[in-house]
Amino acid sequence: MWRLSDELLEEFERTLEESYSKVVSIARSIRQRWKMLPEPESCTICGVDGSRGVERLSGLVFYIISAASVGGDIREMHEVTTLRPHIHIDERIRLHMHTSEYRLGSIADEDIVLIDGSLRGAIIRPPAYLTKDVYSALSKLYDLEGVVEDFIEVLDRWYEEITDDVKKGVARKNYLLTRSEYFDRIERGCRKGEQNDRDNLMILMEYIEYLHALDRLLERNVVFVAKSFYTSEFTANLSVTDSAVLDYLAREQFGEEKAGFIQFKPVLQKSLPWFSKNFENLNSEIYGAFVRFADGGNIYMLESTEPIEEEMIAKLCNCEADGYLIPLIHAHRHAEIKRRELKTIVSAMLSATDPKYSFLLKRGRDVLEGF
Repeated sequence: MWRLSDELLEEFERTLEESYSKVVSIARSIRQRWKMLPEPESCTICGVDGSRGVERLSGLVFYIISAASVGGDIREMHEVTTLRPHIHIDERIRLHMHTSEYRLGSIADEDIVLIDGSLRGAIIRPPAYLTKDVYSALSKLYDLEGVVEDFIEVLDRWYEEITDDVKKGVARKNYLLTRSEYFDRIERGCRKGEQNDRDNLMILMEYIEYLHALDRLLERNVVFVAKSFYTSEFTANLSVTDSAVLDYLAREQFGEEKAGFIQFKPVLQKSLPWFSKNFENLNSEIYGAFVRFADGGNIYMLESTEPIEEEMIAKLCNCEADGYLIPLIHAHRHAEIKRRELKTIVSAMLSATDPKYSFLLKRGRDVLEGF
């Protein structure tokens, strides 16, 4: 068994001391100070979260998406589907999950919608696999601007069907337009010639569908809440995180890690792809704040297209418990429970298939799970 050595511990302590010295130096050069939290104000708030589960089978990738919105009501979207082509699997499934989350948030009735994650991260998340070479190749085969415009037009109508299903409580199917016959019609109708690249066009349209959902979400008063972040808003030193600097500032200012908030102005440091012009809300100004909702609690990064002033923070304080926001706790738990239920359904469905398909349904990990 591997044991902790003195040398390893000494190296770790040297690293801590270096980080501590940098944090102290940076914190003492910052003029901003923590502000006290305002008194809570009444408001209706919902939290939105999602989860995913993947079965990598020998002949296909089978996965489930579960998203939940918890506020005055509980609203859900549950999707069971397959992924094709079998490339960029994890990234595309994660994008599908966020698409469902944003759709749920955009049709919520509450005054404020809470989303787990970073708004800037959501906007500047172009998949790494959508390279300039992919765009260039697709533009030779398709009227790419025409494809995007037609796809968004159909998405707007598709969105109405999703909204109806969610409000009726029957949103239990695959809601990606890229997996429907509408996509096939658009793909065929926008070809420049006989050749095509349906797979890469589908992957691009999955991203367009994600941006469409995000754009709709940003029509609402939405606040993104990041639990983990490695930003450097208060320092140009990328080896020092804001969280560490802000914790030290609080200790210097109050003698403890006291509840409070510090506002900041987020900057988008990456240009958006050319088709983002179709989504006006993605170019909205972004506001930010670091907030600690309870003494000794964690610091969370809040981002919104609405100013994060005392009034908004007061409304968020009204739904805080043990230093975190109750609607997001409930949404996370609900989405996780539903995902486990769906995995049981998936297992039952795979067990009930015709034996002739068995060679397509093998699991590579079965051999390990036997030990």
